[in-house]
Amino acid sequence: MHRIHVGVVALSAIVAASASAGVVQFMASDGNKLFRADSTGNVDAPITLSAHIQSLTFVPGGFSIPGAGGGNIVACAADPVAGKWAVYRMDDPAGAATLVKIGETSFSVGSLAFGNDGMYGVDASANPIRVRKLSSTDFSITQSWSTGVNVTGGGGLAYDRANDRFLLTDATNNRLMSWTPDTNATNIGGVGFGFLNNGLEFIQGDLYGALRPDSPNNTLRFGKFDTSTGAFTTLATATGIQGNGTGFVAIPAPGALALAGLALAATRRRR
Repeated sequence: MHRIHVGVVALSAIVAASASAGVVQFMASDGNKLFRADSTGNVDAPITLSAHIQSLTFVPGGFSIPGAGGGNIVACAADPVAGKWAVYRMDDPAGAATLVKIGETSFSVGSLAFGNDGMYGVDASANPIRVRKLSSTDFSITQSWSTGVNVTGGGGLAYDRANDRFLLTDATNNRLMSWTPDTNATNIGGVGFGFLNNGLEFIQGDLYGALRPDSPNNTLRFGKFDTSTGAFTTLATATGIQGNGTGFVAIPAPGALALAGLALAATRRRR
């Protein structure tokens, strides 16, 4: 059993005041920059991380991986070192947002998500889009599937627990897809605009994302998907995006954090 790390305390600080009022908090990376925003349209000034990352996810309660547990945020590096991509725990996400290496993968992870039975990642360079299951002890590949989507790489990946399926993006054709292991992905519908780098997170029955549009491509749109049509509604927009890979996480309401054994006491520290 892994102990709760300081990142969990700071994560509690983010949600304690705002989520109770129905506000969803967003975090997204662009290379080594971390952008923070919320569903009311507020966007904070970006901060600089110690490494370039291209995937982020929230560890649900009940899950434990090396160096992290329920309530932590984990990230994967955008750049390899000696053929390996670092996996990090993000501490103090509401403040300085430091990265602590907890392991490494053998492939470039475009997006991370937790299913019912562990952690999954989209291969950022494979064609067709491939999803790989990662070991909960050393992040090695334990299973691998083709989604049948014949484009190179993949953007966002999120798990829809209510319907026992994964949702993923096809940035080449600007659409949202539904996928389950051992099947081909099926089209849900168009997002409504052209987009490039992106990330997804399913939180409390809603699918949120951060999408870098084709134009203007120096922006990042935070928003919410209609999971029956694929349509995306923009809730906040960040500027100054360089297109260095997008990781994304949405922060759940206090009730979900309580399930992870967290104390929700502090208020969000904003910049």
